[in-house]
Amino acid sequence: MTRKQLGLTVLIVALGSLALVAGCGGSKTKAVLSAQEGFRVGKDRYDHKKYLRAIEAFQQVIYNNPGDPIVDTAQYYLALSYFGEKDYALASVEFNRLVLNYPGSVYAAQSQFMRAVCTFENTPRNSGLDQSELGEAISQLEDFIVEHPESELVPDANKYLLRARNREARRFYQAAVVYTRIGAPAAAKIYYQKVVDDYTGSEYAPMATFGIAEEDMKLKAYDEARRRFENFVTVYPDHRLAPKAKKRAADAAFDAAKLAMKKADYAGASGKFETFKKDFPNDSRVKKADQYLQEIAGKTTSAAPKADANS
Repeated sequence: MTRKQLGLTVLIVALGSLALVAGCGGSKTKAVLSAQEGFRVGKDRYDHKKYLRAIEAFQQVIYNNPGDPIVDTAQYYLALSYFGEKDYALASVEFNRLVLNYPGSVYAAQSQFMRAVCTFENTPRNSGLDQSELGEAISQLEDFIVEHPESELVPDANKYLLRARNREARRFYQAAVVYTRIGAPAAAKIYYQKVVDDYTGSEYAPMATFGIAEEDMKLKAYDEARRRFENFVTVYPDHRLAPKAKKRAADAAFDAAKLAMKKADYAGASGKFETFKKDFPNDSRVKKADQYLQEIAGKTTSAAPKADANS
């Protein structure tokens, strides 16, 4: 074989190889699925909890088929897939995209609700960390309830709202407890009062109410403390702190009388001790109250001006 013939043979083989490679590559090229087919693939993966693969399929449907009627459904399931992966930040983004881009979708209301749920779930459980998203979740849940009062999701929204408010109330309640522990009753009262005023329906509201009364005791505002303890029993009669509140109301009444006596306000002290005996007749300090009343009587008698013998 001449050199010319050999070169021609090599060229033919090379061209054949290239054609074969090209043919093989073409056979491996994936066909682009229709919107409906792509959605069915994604939904099947979602139903089998293969969320990451479902995300890939739904993204392809959305990006390759703008304007197709099934895109809002794919958008909804894309967000649900992120939620299934517990990637609440991205799920919130995708639910929000549906709310903004497809306001007329049958999934718009559900997406608005789920966006709020994602915001709530994405808030750190540790109250010492940034809780700014918790307030946002509360606002989103409240907006959903107002805008969709007839939705079957309203009961669930109310449950999430209660959980969110409890978590936020806990944060302020814990701040109040810190001030209590370091002996700053005035500051503690501010945070307890915020819980009572802003989170009345939370589980921390009764404890905050009780806490305010205890701080009043430390500030020697005994009359106010008694009023608060008695109101606590009236408002929360079945609460675990109710028996203690009754006892503390008696403590406040007795301490108020003692404080008046210490200030030499004998008339005021006498009235307070008499009130204590009347309101708490079974209290173990009734005898002590009688002793104080006798002491007051002796002081007021000795302090009375003596009549002039020559008059």
